[in-house]
This record gives sequence, C-alpha cells and structure tokens, in this order.
Amino acid sequence: MSTRILAKALYVLFGTLYLIAGTTALLFRTGLLPESVKNALLEAAGGDLNVAHIAQEFASLLVFAGLITLWFARHYEQSLFFHWAMTTFWALFALIHVFDVRGPVRFDVGVLINAIPFVLFLLVGLMTVNRRHVGR
Repeated sequence: MSTRILAKALYVLFGTLYLIAGTTALLFRTGLLPESVKNALLEAAGGDLNVAHIAQEFASLLVFAGLITLWFARHYEQSLFFHWAMTTFWALFALIHVFDVRGPVRFDVGVLINAIPFVLFLLVGLMTVNRRHVGR
C-alpha cells in the first residue's frame, strides 16, 4: 500500500471521528440528540453543566480539526506541515495522559490507547520522509 493512500485513509478516519465527536457534543442542548446520547455526555461531564460547556468549546475545535483534516485528505500534496503538526498535537495529547494533573505519572491501558493516534501519525510521517528521501 502506498504511503499516500495510507496517509489519506488516516486523514479521512480521523477527520470523520473529529466531526462526529465534535458535532455530537455541540448538539447537547439542541434537542436533536437521542436522550441516551445526551445522558451519556452529561454523565461523562460528571453531571456538571460547566464541564459540558467546556466540552462544547473543545468540540468546536474538533469540528475545525475534522474539516481541515478532510481538506488535507483531498489536498494531500500540501499536507506535509499539517501532518507533522498533527503528529505533534497527538504527542502532546498522549503526554498529558501520562502526566495527568489528577494524579501520579502513570503508564496504563488508557495511556497506551491515547498514544495510538500519535504512533499512527508518527509511523506514516516517517514512511513519507523515507519515501521522499529514497525517491531522490
């Protein structure tokens, strides 16, 4: 499988996930979500509407990230900087789960799961660099 196809598939997968997650949280008080989804979101927020509001603010960034990720899936030839920026984002996202403010440094299943996107973006990025270097 070519690196181009792999990268574009990664962008479509993550772009779609970002849009679904972001849109779901943004629709919290609109009456458009099934009650079970609304209740699950409220439960995830610990029943705190202030936390739900912050989740909605984060969700607006997810929608933006989803749209820009899908744009780069369509315009792959312009995606090199974007790819490394997303790799950096996922590295930071993984690190905040290792050095969680709620407790001691930890390495458990949750931390490993949060590292998966970083590893995927890193591997595809390294494959891209290797392909471009070998292709000279």
